[in-house]
Amino acid sequence: MDLPARIAVDLDGVLADTIVPVCRMLNERRAAKLSVESFVQWNAWEIAGITKDEFFRTLDEAWFSWKDIPPIEENLNVKVGRLGEYGTVDIVTGRSPATVPHAKSWLQEYAIPFDSFVRTSDSTKGKARLNYDLYVDDNAELMALVASRLHGSGILYLQPWNRNTTPMPRVYRVERWDEIPAVVERVTTARI
Repeated sequence: MDLPARIAVDLDGVLADTIVPVCRMLNERRAAKLSVESFVQWNAWEIAGITKDEFFRTLDEAWFSWKDIPPIEENLNVKVGRLGEYGTVDIVTGRSPATVPHAKSWLQEYAIPFDSFVRTSDSTKGKARLNYDLYVDDNAELMALVASRLHGSGILYLQPWNRNTTPMPRVYRVERWDEIPAVVERVTTARI
């Protein structure tokens, strides 16, 4: 009997469009004109002209007002739900401990189906150490770690900060959630 796939789905930038309220907050505080498209590299704090700590504090602050965070796409509950046909679906995130209850409330508000909520202390190496069969994430550094392993695959959810990522083995690039179930089916079928 084949074991179901273990699928890790990221939260920020893959399900929750957290950068939208972050841009609003930074623009109000710094008289800036940042938009989601402004962030063309992973180190968003450098583009915003702030410290890494300030960026992550602002990200946390966005989660404290979780009702202001839009979903990355409409009907995510249906789209994420389709992944359950192929295995267990865990939300795997590097959210700070203080924001976890807010993140869970957001997931409940949008009826996102998942099996477990997993918080890691490091959104790159910490996630990679969990050895999921498949990662759905916007972190190109995580995808590089996945590609360097002997097993496992990644789905890179394209955002402005990862569009220029070099293609990698077993890492599939998608623009929309509608593309993800077909990739998951192909990857899980290849495991058999």
